[in-house]
Amino acid sequence: MENLLDPTVVLLLIALPFCIWAAISDLRHMKIYNKTTLGLFLAFAVVGLLLFPLDLYALRIAQAALMLAVGFLLTAFGYMGGGDSKFIAAMAPFIALGDAPMFLMLLAALSLLTVALHRGIGAIGAFKPYLAGWKSWQVGGKFPYGVTLSASLACYLLLQAGNAS
Repeated sequence: MENLLDPTVVLLLIALPFCIWAAISDLRHMKIYNKTTLGLFLAFAVVGLLLFPLDLYALRIAQAALMLAVGFLLTAFGYMGGGDSKFIAAMAPFIALGDAPMFLMLLAALSLLTVALHRGIGAIGAFKPYLAGWKSWQVGGKFPYGVTLSASLACYLLLQAGNAS
């Protein structure tokens, strides 16, 4: 029972529904909705106060603010979609600052994997009837990066929760 109260397990349980929803909405509509991003951030804002000392909580909120600023710049210059930028900012407090290099390696690996899977599934004719209404398989050259972001956060939190036990 004490493992369920571990902060990483709590963060995983809180983030997972938002990750799943962001991935599905990005696949279906090529959008990560503001309510999803705001929900993820507010979930951390509330629960984080209970899980972390105030100085660590403030640092994690500052991470979100920094990532939002960087994301807006990347979006303004056309390097990233606005939904992705906001989702990255909402994800940021869930990731310990010291784990940033490991998280970035995980993100890179899952970028390759999710792009390959998305392209591969889209190329299989037997799946085409099931993907007909899903926008991500209808727009050429674009990839729903929310899938990768969501998978990366979920995998990171799963790995951290596994290390906590």
